[in-house]
Amino acid sequence: MKNILVAIISIVGFIVLLQILKPPMSNAKPLQMQDILEISKTGSLKGKDMVIMDVRGRDEFKNGHVKAAFNVPVQELGEALKLPEDQFEAKYKFKLPSKDSATGIAVHCMSGRRAAAATSQLSDAQYKDVYIYSPGWSELSTSPEAASQIEKQ
Repeated sequence: MKNILVAIISIVGFIVLLQILKPPMSNAKPLQMQDILEISKTGSLKGKDMVIMDVRGRDEFKNGHVKAAFNVPVQELGEALKLPEDQFEAKYKFKLPSKDSATGIAVHCMSGRRAAAATSQLSDAQYKDVYIYSPGWSELSTSPEAASQIEKQ
């Protein structure tokens, strides 16, 4: 009887731990490198207006980023989403699409972890048209195909 109780407690503890450690989830749609490059070149993807949000840190962004990307570090995103529209635009140098806008938000970081957290925050804030480019800067920065769409500050 004691062994069964220990087993049950262990299983429950393991399940709770998995819930705590699981990565953030969102309804973000996946993008490929070609999609990010198209958005960078045209501001749209398959005829749909898009913005690129790079959620890496400011220094990472300054060292290189996709030409059309705007930087909102993931650590600031939660508070940034609470700002009035004019304050957000003044601080981050772009107009965040409204929650009911037809403009999509493509999010990327270095390797996908921060982008997943950011898309989760955007989803929690009721943004519905959110996309994620999981390979992120680690793929873009090493791809000859992306070289023409990369700039440094």
